[in-house]
Amino acid sequence: MKILIIGIFLICLNGFTGSTFDTITKFLSLNHYKWYHYYSIGLTISLFSLLIFLQFSGGIKKHIILKKKQYYIIPIIRGLQFAFITPIIFFSLKYVPINIFTTLLMTTPFFLIIFAKFILNEKLNSISWLAIFIGFFGVIIFLRPTNVSMNIYVLLILLVAITNALSFTVVNKYSYMASTYGFTFYGIVPATIFSYLFFFINPMIPSGKELLLFASSGIIVMISAWAFTAAYHIAGKYSSIISPFIFFQIFWGSLYGIIFFDEKISTMSIIGIFVIIVSGSIAIYNKNKK
Repeated sequence: MKILIIGIFLICLNGFTGSTFDTITKFLSLNHYKWYHYYSIGLTISLFSLLIFLQFSGGIKKHIILKKKQYYIIPIIRGLQFAFITPIIFFSLKYVPINIFTTLLMTTPFFLIIFAKFILNEKLNSISWLAIFIGFFGVIIFLRPTNVSMNIYVLLILLVAITNALSFTVVNKYSYMASTYGFTFYGIVPATIFSYLFFFINPMIPSGKELLLFASSGIIVMISAWAFTAAYHIAGKYSSIISPFIFFQIFWGSLYGIIFFDEKISTMSIIGIFVIIVSGSIAIYNKNKK
């Protein structure tokens, strides 16, 4: 029971910190900040925070120095994928309401199950496929009442969901190569370096308030990434029970949108969210109980 409670807490922590990061990102994007200023400074602080934590827990060498040279390849490739999607996330949040961004991002579990079938060779029965189909139908219902349904950023958000699912699948398949902290560290490094390539062309000196926002966001996204990975590592056989709690992030995304950005949610959107959550929970539970 203790393990189950911890797993649920970590999944909920992932949703809360993920939506908090998205909210800060949207605020900065709407206020004409550059994505590379934001990510270079924020991610640098998150990396140093992680290294300091590992230093005091005696684990830098254990988690950062991998056992074999070839073990660096997969974590770094995964980091390059994150570097690719960071600008997409920034601009998508600028032009798409945060409740829509979060809900579309919650299609990640559907793609995760599909990748598990074709990459991890896991078996899926007709119930899983039907739940996935209904889930995507829920996305159509959710988008129908809005004027962003033809927005290119909607498609880019779905691309983020696909790459996230592929990333999680890779971690699952090659988990022996690095620890949770190792995957987190090498997942952030390439995005940080990529951001600095643009930062040095157009540098900035942040004010105290800006530095606080950048730093807190960087630490928050690191906590979010760690919490998600740690939840499934700890939960083990309880994964099917904790997995549906991932959709709780929709609540935080919608709440932040209403409070900070005066966003509205229509009845049709609520129905679409309900369909996504129910079908996603069924698909995840049905997959993990095998």
